[in-house]
Amino acid sequence: MKISSIIKYSFSLLLAGVLFYFAFKDVTFEDMVQKMSGVNYWWIFLSILLSLLSHWLRAYRWNLMLKPLGYDRLSDGRTFLAVMTGYLANLAFPRLGEVTKCGVMKRNEKIPMSISFGTVITERVLDFLILLSLVILDFFVEFDRVYEFFISAVGWDTEVDHTMNIILIASTLLILGVVGILILKRILDHEFENSLLQKIHRVLTDIVNGLLSIRKVQNITGFVVSTIGIWVFYYLMSFVIFFSISETSDLGFGAGLSILAAAGVAMAMPVQGGIGAYHTLVSGVLIIYGIEATSGLFFATLLHTSQLISVLFFGGISALGTVFIARHRKTEMALES
Repeated sequence: MKISSIIKYSFSLLLAGVLFYFAFKDVTFEDMVQKMSGVNYWWIFLSILLSLLSHWLRAYRWNLMLKPLGYDRLSDGRTFLAVMTGYLANLAFPRLGEVTKCGVMKRNEKIPMSISFGTVITERVLDFLILLSLVILDFFVEFDRVYEFFISAVGWDTEVDHTMNIILIASTLLILGVVGILILKRILDHEFENSLLQKIHRVLTDIVNGLLSIRKVQNITGFVVSTIGIWVFYYLMSFVIFFSISETSDLGFGAGLSILAAAGVAMAMPVQGGIGAYHTLVSGVLIIYGIEATSGLFFATLLHTSQLISVLFFGGISALGTVFIARHRKTEMALES
């Protein structure tokens, strides 16, 4: 293993450990065990089922992206195995899942890594844009709560109206975004002699080309519907767990949207499976809805652990399935030769 990989892995573990410690430092094990007795686990099972449906749609959408590239005989089932194996790998090291599932597709479906990874980059950029849109939507839908949480977090006087300050910050970010896009365009149009700048140029070009490759998708309706479906199921898998414990059973649509945004940000952080970050952000969001800190943390733990167990179980089965498929293909090739 390279030194850089060891440093990244160590940093990821350290960050997860620090976040996990600060999330649970004021909570006892007995408190969490006591709350488990009041859980309605049928809602947990439903949440896991909804998450599996979102993963299946992700596999279906990935096949739609690969089809115009010359791979039109892919099985949604086999691609689903690759997707779940990737999620399993993400528990070991952040972003390892993207490389892993592309490796599975190369081994079992003979798709070159460069091709499949280009579509994965497209997926990640698209997911980021959708997550950013959800965060902005949540800000407007739950403005009063988010506003109060924000000014308290930054230490501003809660008795003073800071609306103009927030508008100024939002406008500045918007201007910076536009300037960033213009700078990106200039970079893409320029040819560099420096090897490092050339590498950066290639990465940025791959990302932009990946996004533009969506135009090549033949079944655009299926692509749009599956993309919406993925995030609808993401929302529902979090929302239904509200009903599993009495403390959160009265929360509504806005709270579910806030949880989805917080969970998405947490899972994007460089920690294994969002451990620590997920618990901190989700429980922190619930506080602004009047949920007591321990109950909020228990909810976050319940939601995160259920998905963790799901990935371990179904991801493990999927990994074994990909090995079986690889061996079966190898045997077929040996018999043909």
